[in-house]
Amino acid sequence: MPDDSIHPPVRLHPVSSKPASVKDTENILESFIDDFRERSSAAQGGNTAVTVQLRKLRDALQEESKMKAKR
Repeated sequence: MPDDSIHPPVRLHPVSSKPASVKDTENILESFIDDFRERSSAAQGGNTAVTVQLRKLRDALQEESKMKAKR
């Protein structure tokens, strides 16, 4: 009998895109992280693994922005 509790991850396919500056992306990501943290803490006591990975992405974008500014 198959285990019905195992589901593959949802596959997301973008239908459109638009360019965004690193600064705009940082702001959007920060807003998403804050919103995600609020939703996940209320639902399950927090999902710190996802939040940590999102913060790492944000930090990498900030570092990239600083490196580009120095050039």
